[in-house]
Amino acid sequence: MTIRIMLVDDHKTMLWGLERLIQAEAPAFTLVASASDAVEAAALCALHAPDIVLLDLDLKGSSSLDILPALVANGATRVVILSANRDHATLASAVKLGARGVVSKESPTEDVLAAVRKVHGGELWLDQPLMQALLGQLVAPAPAANPEAQRIASLTSREREVIGMIVQGNGALNKELAERAFISERTLRNHLTAIYGKLNVANRLELYMYATRHGLG
Repeated sequence: MTIRIMLVDDHKTMLWGLERLIQAEAPAFTLVASASDAVEAAALCALHAPDIVLLDLDLKGSSSLDILPALVANGATRVVILSANRDHATLASAVKLGARGVVSKESPTEDVLAAVRKVHGGELWLDQPLMQALLGQLVAPAPAANPEAQRIASLTSREREVIGMIVQGNGALNKELAERAFISERTLRNHLTAIYGKLNVANRLELYMYATRHGLG
């Protein structure tokens, strides 16, 4: 089966060399299109729906990560990154966005062709350091949750309104605040008791300090 390939690279010399490489592998490989920028690449990919896109990671000073999801959106096209960039975080991002292979521009042509065949066959083509970096991200512990954010998120909209009144009340008594909110003083005290428990404060003064510190009210 012929593997239909599209090339994307902004360096004319590199693009010319890749074209000759693919053409030399006919009829196993067929070159369907070549692009030198992101806009052209997205348009040609949508038009030709190639089996494989050999994609340069840096296109005229911009990252091709922005168009990667669009290139694989049809569900049939697979992307192999061909780049001089060896930053594992960037390459890992490319894999997360849908790339199924990463080949260094310094790799021998045999590796480029092998990557195309493997990825076309449904396999991944990643070097060992990059695979380890990806696995490290997958098994890394999730960042610890912010307890204050959790406390604040637990507040109801009505409780946030009460906090707002406390902050803006300039020391007004509970009775006055209750009248402003059109609720009973007992209901206001119930709201305050719930708020104190959720935010781990003891009284209105501590609530005022907490609210101003965290931008509530």
